[in-house]
Amino acid sequence: MTKAKPGRDSALCPFPVALSFVLVTLSLALSAGTLSCSSRPPRPNGGRVEVVIRPGQSVRAIADSLVAKKVIGSRPLFLFYAWYYNYNTRLQAGRYHLSVGTGERRVLKLLAGEERAVAMVTIPEGYTMNQVAEVLAERGVCPADSFLSACMDTSFLRQFGVDDATAEGYLFPETYEFLTVSQPADVARRMIEQFFSELYSLRDHPLTARPVRLTPSQTVTLASIVEREARVTDEFPRIAGVFYNRLRRGMPLQSCATVEYLLPERKERLSVEDTKLESPYNTYLHSGLPPGPICNPGRRALAAALNPERHDYLFFVSRGDGTHEFSRTLAEHAAAKRRSLRSN
Repeated sequence: MTKAKPGRDSALCPFPVALSFVLVTLSLALSAGTLSCSSRPPRPNGGRVEVVIRPGQSVRAIADSLVAKKVIGSRPLFLFYAWYYNYNTRLQAGRYHLSVGTGERRVLKLLAGEERAVAMVTIPEGYTMNQVAEVLAERGVCPADSFLSACMDTSFLRQFGVDDATAEGYLFPETYEFLTVSQPADVARRMIEQFFSELYSLRDHPLTARPVRLTPSQTVTLASIVEREARVTDEFPRIAGVFYNRLRRGMPLQSCATVEYLLPERKERLSVEDTKLESPYNTYLHSGLPPGPICNPGRRALAAALNPERHDYLFFVSRGDGTHEFSRTLAEHAAAKRRSLRSN
């Protein structure tokens, strides 16, 4: 009988391989546990911090941010879980409010949208309804098309006393905390209620005498035009005063902002052809206010529409630096336009 040579017996080979695998796995598990415990942040105590995940940000950079904010305690464990459970490509960009001590596994689920997280959403002043929908979709709050559907549901809008065809103008620009995967109608409701809260607080202040009495819908429409025309805080009420003066005299508003609302992309300067586009929103062709708001105005614009500056200006033209030159007569306005063209 011939003895088997060491290393040649196939029955003996799997044992050290299997043993090595078990030892490596055990070592990883023990290492992960040690890492998890040695740098574990405090238990969630109700305190929340803001964490910003940028589009294309690496998982390692995300881990650094989470450790710095004490949302997690172990960077290596977070990276291991992200790799092992295939989260590397599923983490969603956005601004989140996360509890201190959330932990590695749960924060991955939150950032991947598997659990509902608190998303910070900022709606800039002057954004249109479509732009608001895009921001909400990017933050994982709700789909853009579903949000727009809610904003065009007239029976829903009438609950708030909105007589317009859509929620355009009534989605108040603000920084909100929304849960991811929210109901679109709930999101729209929150923004509309915030709008009316701001509007009523402004209306409680003593108002100056207005040369033209506007309905609430018309006030919002005017505020939206002021929002898109004005750049400097001091000029908001002055520009509102110009439009009031033109309304009182029955003059077309001739607002470039209302024409830009019709264009697929905003232009720095409108062409003559642009001002001839046929639409009730074209205030070069039609007198009075357009049929509805052209964007969602902020507090400054709403305050200006409610309290316009009293003066006798009828025209204004951009200087190219955010400010405007105001004129009383057509001749003054023509000269101001020539100066603007030369400077720009």
